[in-house]
Amino acid sequence: MENAMNQNLTVLINELKNRARIYCCIYRELSNEVGKANAVEILKKALYARGREKGVQLAARLGEPDLHKMAIAFVEGNVEMDAFGHEIVQEHADFVLLRLNRCPLAEAWKEAGLSPEEQKALCDIAYQVDFGKFEAAGYKLAFTCRIADACKSCDMKVTI
Repeated sequence: MENAMNQNLTVLINELKNRARIYCCIYRELSNEVGKANAVEILKKALYARGREKGVQLAARLGEPDLHKMAIAFVEGNVEMDAFGHEIVQEHADFVLLRLNRCPLAEAWKEAGLSPEEQKALCDIAYQVDFGKFEAAGYKLAFTCRIADACKSCDMKVTI
């Protein structure tokens, strides 16, 4: 059973890396068609909108914003299938600090040979889904560190 789980996790990670490559291709094509700044804005809006869809679902499941419930929801699920290494770092009455210990998207961009600047730009686009999700669910999100910025993890401070 464990080998099947590891194999399933590998498949999931590879699909996430494929998505990262797709983001890169779309970004480059849009940049050629409408210019880099417009491409960035279009992609950010699209990913933020998708995040909001997920945030509405999260809010329906959790109810009124509650940092503890949200932190538990962040890490719940099948640990063997956690491609991002979700972790609760700190929990306080007025904020929680959440961590992603890996990012298959950032890994894919690095593997593809993108410059650090390109990796950061794509992360700026891709993490809009997180802002959309948390904000639609009634939370405020701030990244204090990101793997794409050469940190060891992506650390997210969440408040209400």
